[in-house]
Amino acid sequence: MNTVTSRLALLWIIVLVATTLSVALPARAATATGVFQPDACMFELPAGAVEGRDLECGWLRVPKRHAQPEGPSIRLAVAIVRSRASDRKPDPLVMLQGGPGGSTIDTYTKILFSPGSRLRDMLDRDIVLFDQRGTLYSEPSLVCREQMDLVARTIEQRLTYEEADRLSLNAAGACRMRLVREGIDLSAFNSIENAADVAALARALGYEKINLYGVSYGTLLAQHVMRDHPDILRSVILDAVVPTSVNYLLEVPRSQDRAYTELFNACAADAGCRAAYPNLEQSLIATIERLNREPARVPITDNKTGRRYNAVLDGDSFASVMFQIMYSSSFIPAIPRIIDDATRNDFRVLAQVIPLIVFDRSFSLGMHYAVICAEDADFSLKDARLEGVRPFIARDGQRSLKEYLERCNLWQVNQLDPVVDEPVYSDIPTLVLSGRFDPITPPEFGDVVARTLSRAYVYAFPDTGHAAVGSSACADTMLKAFLDNPLQPPDSSCIAESAGPRFISPETVIFTPITFALATLDANGLTPLGAFVGALILLLSAWIVWPLGWLLRVISGGQAPPPSVGAAIARWLVVLAGATGIVFVVIVLATIVQMAVANDVMIFYGLPRSTAMLALIWTMPALALAVVICTTLSWAHEWWSGIGRAYYSLLALSALGCAAALAWMGVYG
Repeated sequence: MNTVTSRLALLWIIVLVATTLSVALPARAATATGVFQPDACMFELPAGAVEGRDLECGWLRVPKRHAQPEGPSIRLAVAIVRSRASDRKPDPLVMLQGGPGGSTIDTYTKILFSPGSRLRDMLDRDIVLFDQRGTLYSEPSLVCREQMDLVARTIEQRLTYEEADRLSLNAAGACRMRLVREGIDLSAFNSIENAADVAALARALGYEKINLYGVSYGTLLAQHVMRDHPDILRSVILDAVVPTSVNYLLEVPRSQDRAYTELFNACAADAGCRAAYPNLEQSLIATIERLNREPARVPITDNKTGRRYNAVLDGDSFASVMFQIMYSSSFIPAIPRIIDDATRNDFRVLAQVIPLIVFDRSFSLGMHYAVICAEDADFSLKDARLEGVRPFIARDGQRSLKEYLERCNLWQVNQLDPVVDEPVYSDIPTLVLSGRFDPITPPEFGDVVARTLSRAYVYAFPDTGHAAVGSSACADTMLKAFLDNPLQPPDSSCIAESAGPRFISPETVIFTPITFALATLDANGLTPLGAFVGALILLLSAWIVWPLGWLLRVISGGQAPPPSVGAAIARWLVVLAGATGIVFVVIVLATIVQMAVANDVMIFYGLPRSTAMLALIWTMPALALAVVICTTLSWAHEWWSGIGRAYYSLLALSALGCAAALAWMGVYG
């Protein structure tokens, strides 16, 4: 080899080595592992939030594998929500989202900064949010965009289960191939590394102790922190508990079946629900079977892209959506009505919910499979507990377990040591919260975990689904009391004050589509309210015309004949009708705002039924009838001039128009 060739070869080797090192060792960055680096927030700030005042963001670089601290590293997205309290406590509340694969930052910035949120104002300590390794904002993210592309391509197609499963498996395979090509070590994304990240976060932010909140998978992760890094913990809150010693995947069918039993029993025990939906379970099963024979079409909109789809909804999909809805405490009161609507092919409310499920771009499916397959995929289909489970749930459960085994066989991650499946023994003060209607982590799971926790305080809420904190004022109050003093059980008297959900039924709701139209800004649906407001404005013109006529007579020196008693009463009836209309509009709008802030699902159905609201609604037609009678009398007794009587007749028509518009709104039905 000549000199020139040798030099070129040496240069080529140097280039190859440098390139290889830059790819293989992305961690050799200016920021060392275990150091928090402040930065601009990596997400869109919630409405009203100010960076620097309300939120501080940045990155925490941690080893990809904590057993190799000098090896490659990854970055975790961090957002610190600052307390408004003047005497802020030094130990923060660190929150862990579930899934696995959910984005803590995306979820809890929305919750903490929502108009009706109690948590941020209630707590006198900072709240630390971080996206677990592999989730939305952390780097690398294991979000599978291939799955979202599949949804967009097939949501309008009528596919068999086998076709849909094959396409989904192919999308998962394409996602895995892409992640591996990007140099991502999928086996590094598991609960043990995740727990070590929590400890690294506490140290990097300079906290001597933290209070750790976990929900769903976050409770499983919190237990790993309790076992592996107990020194950083002041207290722990487990909300919607997943025990380390239970493979929850095998329990999902029984957990879902239990939740439906609780729902049907609760409806049967509620007089209004029982009367409105006497055959609720049969209605659900019949609807699933009918939709599987002949699927419905549901118009939905992808809120991010604005694209509209005419989605196919078969029975299995309907059952899946109902399962997802049961997670939400706010939607539980509406489930009987949603089932009843579905029997009539009325999917207007579901059309608002389905996009939130199928177009969720915040969930990291790649991280989900990495964690689940390393920790809970050690089962076979014969291990499924399907005895006594409703057939539609058993069928879905069997399919779901099969799908997990297929995807875990595809994902090929290393199994964690069997110790991860052992119960956690600890004396760290722990608040254990469960919901009666939780479809996947039943209250008995909380009892299982508490058996080996010597300072566990265990509570179940009679009106919540999956996760009590943030959806129950009682749970929020108890969280605050526990954080103030973890060494004693919080006051739980508020639990007894709730008898359960206040179901949507004619006994609790004045059904009217106008609230749905206002909630969804449906211009066509707002037509009856527009008609009411138009008639009301004409009716209120009397408040200007009559005083103005009096003023003109005073200025001109004219003298109006003294009105008769009947004429005076007639005018006051018009004034009262106008005042009633104003009060109705104000109360309706205020109620809509209040329901929206409280995330009250009743907004999709109508107005809260109360004596005052009913009296207000029925006062308008009574006053309109009285004004019409006075109109007839005014012409018979010539109370005013011809122009005056004609104008009063116009006002009578306006009052009738208000009453007719109320009927158009459906409030009398």
